[in-house]
Amino acid sequence: MRRLYYLAEDLHTCIAVENALRESGLRDGSFHVVSRDEIGLYQHQISAATAYQRLDVVHAGERWALAGGGLGLLLGMVGLGLAPPGWAVDVTTVLLLCLVGGLFGAWRGALLGLSRDSYKIARFAGDLEAGRHLLMVDVDDRNRAQVRAMLSVRFPSVQFCGRDTTLIAPFGQAATG
Repeated sequence: MRRLYYLAEDLHTCIAVENALRESGLRDGSFHVVSRDEIGLYQHQISAATAYQRLDVVHAGERWALAGGGLGLLLGMVGLGLAPPGWAVDVTTVLLLCLVGGLFGAWRGALLGLSRDSYKIARFAGDLEAGRHLLMVDVDDRNRAQVRAMLSVRFPSVQFCGRDTTLIAPFGQAATG
């Protein structure tokens, strides 16, 4: 599944694009808009992006989970190697430290991710602050060319800004083209 990114100048264009995509057979849930005018999205009943799409919760949570799990593994291995007197450190303890570190890291990362835009849309921050609206269209490989052609012909004012996958990877970077 691929995500196509477009920038529109106004909400009326977003409504027209959404209607055109529905008419072309794109199912509901495949079109979302990120805008600083969330009240306008609600009032015009435009499919707003979910928190999962707008915020960096998953990406940051994954990264911090890996860091916390790695730290737990390191501490467990040090404990296993040093075996302090009076402590019974075994493989179960190491795995438990790894699990607890990973869970703590995921929790901490998710909290941090709530305070910033997703790494996939961060590059559009300037456009969003300027009042433009980011349209995200999720398409299959078989209908990607059709959707791009239809939008470029019917909506020349909507600027194509790139494509990316819909997956969120812990060390992923946003695609630019």
